[in-house]
Amino acid sequence: MKKIMIIILVGISILIALFIWYISYSATTDISQDPSFKEYINTPLIVKQPSALKQSAENLNRFSSYYIETYSEETFQIDKNVLKKYNVGDTIFFTSAKKFFSNHVGNSYYLQGKEKLNNGEVIEFQYSVSKYQPIIWETLDEFLERKKAEKNTIESPY
Repeated sequence: MKKIMIIILVGISILIALFIWYISYSATTDISQDPSFKEYINTPLIVKQPSALKQSAENLNRFSSYYIETYSEETFQIDKNVLKKYNVGDTIFFTSAKKFFSNHVGNSYYLQGKEKLNNGEVIEFQYSVSKYQPIIWETLDEFLERKKAEKNTIESPY
């Protein structure tokens, strides 16, 4: 009877350990050459929505404690934790794309870039890419097409 209890406890312990391992498993993959992200890498992108470079105090981000967050002009004035402001028309570069996978969250996608801060320090930042995040930039071609369409709309309102 004692041996059976020990076998059951060992079996339960192994199952619990496997479950914890399964939930905590994660992996990262460089997806910079993936067709979905390749066009954004090492290409000047024009910011079309005010954004801010910030540092996470808790370091909860996947690849860097620095991240980009979308902002409104009013928030720029209030938030003192902004390291750099990206205004509409500014240029931003991303140097790589990464995928983070975990069994309890699934896939998360990130664009990463480098930026030189006012103190001279060069940092790496990330921007979380998902269907829930707004796209805060556009390529130069997209920008020119949008400006041409806006101009045509203004010239010919009918």
